[in-house]
Amino acid sequence: MISSAVFLAVQILLLFGLYSKGYLDYMRSLAVATYMWVLYSYLEIKYHVYMDNYVRMAVMVAVISDGFFGYYLNYYADSFIFDKVQHVFGSYAFALFAYILVMQLSPGSDRNRTFRFILITCLGISIGMLYEIVEFLVDMFAKPIISSQPSLLDTDLDMICDVIGSALAAAQAVFTRFPQVEDS
Repeated sequence: MISSAVFLAVQILLLFGLYSKGYLDYMRSLAVATYMWVLYSYLEIKYHVYMDNYVRMAVMVAVISDGFFGYYLNYYADSFIFDKVQHVFGSYAFALFAYILVMQLSPGSDRNRTFRFILITCLGISIGMLYEIVEFLVDMFAKPIISSQPSLLDTDLDMICDVIGSALAAAQAVFTRFPQVEDS
């Protein structure tokens, strides 16, 4: 819970920083991410679901780097590479996160290595695709100053990076024991 409190404090500081720079469009995205984490933390306590600390920190780093480097330092607008690295790492972190949640919510599932690899890869790709759809909808309806999807090439490369990150997470999970999964 200390990590969630630190995460919340960092996100609030980033919100103030974005406000001071006049990045109101970016604030919305950061506020949604922060809200989702607070909601997850509440549900984790309520339903006794426990996330692996490594995975928890990976997700927090992905979300904070999105807010700090991507929005506050404006790397999304200034760096082509940052967005791709963020997609690889974000898909990696969220694929492991989703895998641990799914396995805790379905105790006794088949847990052989092939199943684990396919499940995690599919979870990560699915999360990445949902993120791309949200970016598309935000661009269509909110019309931000800087578009999240400037071109089809950007979207295609983001999806390729999502596949890479998801496959990396799956490869790690094949050889890593997560007590939250094994003990559920």
